[in-house]
Amino acid sequence: MSLLFGLFGGALLCGCGDDSGGSAGGGQMYTTRSSVSDGLAAAGDVFVAAGQGVFGVFGGSGAHQIRDGWSVEYQKLLVSLGTVTLRRTDDGDHEVVARVIVDLQGLPDDGVLIDHVDNRGGPAAVDFTLPPATTASAALAPGTLEADAEMMITNGWAFYIEGTIEKSDGHSCKPDAPADCVQASTIRFRWGLPYGAAYTGCEWNDPSVPSQNVTLTLPAVTWLQTSVDTETTTLRAQWIADADLDRDGETTLEELEQIDAATLLTRRRGYELSGTSRPIDTVYDYLREQVLVAGKRSWGRCTSASEL
Repeated sequence: MSLLFGLFGGALLCGCGDDSGGSAGGGQMYTTRSSVSDGLAAAGDVFVAAGQGVFGVFGGSGAHQIRDGWSVEYQKLLVSLGTVTLRRTDDGDHEVVARVIVDLQGLPDDGVLIDHVDNRGGPAAVDFTLPPATTASAALAPGTLEADAEMMITNGWAFYIEGTIEKSDGHSCKPDAPADCVQASTIRFRWGLPYGAAYTGCEWNDPSVPSQNVTLTLPAVTWLQTSVDTETTTLRAQWIADADLDRDGETTLEELEQIDAATLLTRRRGYELSGTSRPIDTVYDYLREQVLVAGKRSWGRCTSASEL
């Protein structure tokens, strides 16, 4: 096995190929043991990389900017990667057992190599899992701190998001009384989610162009999008500020669970919450579904996503 480097850049949704971005660097080489269902080692290199928004999103009126003027900065973005299965039509499937915890902000430029096999061929489709972290997920990708991995394992989280939204003239308004507002220029959030997921039938964006490698590019913008499971460049973050019910400068998961999604994420405010596989009753449900969508877009577009 040879060890190479690669990294995340596109949109926390998923991307592929040569998507790249961010400026974090350094770290040690990392690879996994792999198995092939039919005994043949014929699968492309597998990389994990940072997607769109992982290093923050600016407020503004341009594409991929936050329309309501807030800027988002992430302090931590952690994900637990389980297995990656390369579906092939000629010589059988190839399963990569990763079991690694990844800090999306700590990866080397162009991503990190998870697996490399000689005599490889490009897959027709990819399946992969983002399971809750366990002691079996103890391997660390380059740039991932042991303390962060221990936090993921102790809480059984599949995904962890920590950051702040900032706006010099920002306000936090009560979800059920939008005229009742207080000044709030900075709101913090720390969200650990235990919902593991399996993604199947993921195909590269442009199947007409051969791709020998697979780069799982996880984005960090889906929970800012105004629709669920429909790609859009319209991003908003006011909901995070308004969900700070006790107005202490931090929006918690407990607060998200208390807020009716139909009250805060309304069509009048530009939100479309229909078409999801599970009901979105609370704002917490909205966050859960948007994190699920992030994984669904990691290599082109996945056919389905199901909870583990």
